[in-house]
Amino acid sequence: MELSIDQALQKGVTAHKEGKLQEAESIYRAILQSQPSHPDANHNLGVLAVSINKVDASLPLFKAALEANPKIEQFWLSYIDALIKEKQFDNARQVLNQAQQRGLAEDKFNILKSRLVSETESQNESSEIPSQEQLNRLLKYYEAGYLIDAEKLALSITQDFPKHPFAWKVLGVVLGKTGRQSEAVDANQTAVVLLPQDAAAYSNLGDKYRGLGRLDEAKASCKRALILEPDFAEGHNNMGITLQEMERLGEAQASFTKAILFKPHYAEAHNNFGVALQRLGRLDEAEASHKQAIRLKPDFAEAHNNLGSTLKKLGRLDEAEVSFAKAIKYKDDYAEANYNLGNTLQRLGRLDEAEASHKQAIRLKPDLAEAYNNLGNTLQKLGRLEEVEASLKQAIALKPDYTEAFWNLHSTQKTIQGAEHWIDRCLKIDESYQLARLTRAALRFYQGDKNDFDSLMQSKLNEHAFMRSFSWVFSLPNRPELHFNKWCFFDAIIKKSTTSKPFYEFGVWRAASFKYLIKSFKKGFGFDTFTGLPEDWNVGSHVEKKGSYTSDGNVPKIKGGEFVVGRFEDTLPVFFSEPRPIASLINFDADLYSSTICALNFSKLVIDEETILIFDEFILHESWEQDEFKALNEFCSNNQCSYEVIAVSFFTKQVAVKLIGI
Repeated sequence: MELSIDQALQKGVTAHKEGKLQEAESIYRAILQSQPSHPDANHNLGVLAVSINKVDASLPLFKAALEANPKIEQFWLSYIDALIKEKQFDNARQVLNQAQQRGLAEDKFNILKSRLVSETESQNESSEIPSQEQLNRLLKYYEAGYLIDAEKLALSITQDFPKHPFAWKVLGVVLGKTGRQSEAVDANQTAVVLLPQDAAAYSNLGDKYRGLGRLDEAKASCKRALILEPDFAEGHNNMGITLQEMERLGEAQASFTKAILFKPHYAEAHNNFGVALQRLGRLDEAEASHKQAIRLKPDFAEAHNNLGSTLKKLGRLDEAEVSFAKAIKYKDDYAEANYNLGNTLQRLGRLDEAEASHKQAIRLKPDLAEAYNNLGNTLQKLGRLEEVEASLKQAIALKPDYTEAFWNLHSTQKTIQGAEHWIDRCLKIDESYQLARLTRAALRFYQGDKNDFDSLMQSKLNEHAFMRSFSWVFSLPNRPELHFNKWCFFDAIIKKSTTSKPFYEFGVWRAASFKYLIKSFKKGFGFDTFTGLPEDWNVGSHVEKKGSYTSDGNVPKIKGGEFVVGRFEDTLPVFFSEPRPIASLINFDADLYSSTICALNFSKLVIDEETILIFDEFILHESWEQDEFKALNEFCSNNQCSYEVIAVSFFTKQVAVKLIGI
């Protein structure tokens, strides 16, 4: 049976790998008789020619492969390598420039560029240079990702031929890729001494300085590269990264723009430009830049990760999840992408999955303090407080000045003194940590010391959402119990409740609270659309979009739980048209004023003076007076009743009340 072209090519490749060169050559030539421009057959025949030292014969074959399919990086590498071997330096330089204009892999082409410079400078020298075979082997090790072998050979060449620049340059790149930045700087410094006119060598040195945090030196080195070669796209890109780390975002943006101008298909520059735009708050433009990077390089894990971060900031969490998952697909050891995925899953309420992602990030990068901190946040939402404390303390062990972890630790405490201890620790590191300053003043007020609070009330912070919330609490006739997390708050309320009666919950989401409460009450009624917020929720600092807090239509199945699905205005009239048992507790977790007032109006039928009402987002966010707070006060006004506040939790924004005169 006659073979297809693809089958014949595979047969030729197999023979080639097995060292059956005559058979492979015969098959490749047969394919070319049928399809003279077949890219793989031309390329493979060229590789075969190089392997038997017929480099001159490989050149037209590599050229034909490139003309047929210029998108294949290896075709460019093979052609340039052959031109250098044949000492056709001008042609090699021309083809190398064409390759870089197409945006192909920067690091590999910079190595070839350095080799070209090195070969050009040493072509008339007959001694003190390594053999062509050594240089070819070094390049192959590097291109194949065999970094240990590349390092060993580069070290050997630099010891035997200390004035030959190519091996120093490769050594610097390899040391940088393996995390030894100080050694990489030393190697790159030697390279620039030996190659004083090589812009890429200065750019690489700048990159290594940046890795050590020596930003002024990094900037100077990148500047030198751009003096030598003003249209050097990689130099502009490295300059942009350096300026970004120096917080000079406008200048960084300009550098990335130049990199893209000189090399329009430069995926890395588009990605970095997106990062700068994101940090400038220009999120729509950042999204476009990251997507352009991905179009140019579909398996670019870092671009997928950065696109995910931008989408997360835009509130498009489902899309962000997809982007982080793609980043992990293309780079399975990508700790930061796992960490970002965990944060997104937490925002989506998928806490078990979030926990798994954070733990995977920690497995991949055990010193990633941020992953321990956010694992603690996830465990907090799961109610596993002892594990929360252990995770946050590990974050601090890794990063002793981690103010956010100290702040989060206060939420694990059961006493005011315990909470104040961790807030004090936070403020010792950063006395300007605003939330900690305001909360400490409130805790001291609770203990009878009003000085800090009174002082803050005389400052510009008196209109801060925290201060307005604290002022309301302190204006109450009786000081309510103070708690620091949802679960201790729930435990305290449960002790005040009649657990033989059922509880009601308006706003179930993924049922984390419902599952906790049902353990004590045995019977509960839950109301939700399970498709997210019915309208936008403006919380002041940002807008939670309609559809946020969706459980994707999944209604929980919980023993003792009865769930009513739909919008409150549609379902509550029907539900409460029949007699319902008096509630021991009602948890209002619908966030919106409109939803909360609707739930209050209909649940009036199951409320008596012993019923405890919990409001989940009552205080502390920027627009709190316009949401649940407004709904409760309006309800009481309309029904000629009042309320007593019996407990609050500053960290979780919860308030519990009993109605008087209902």
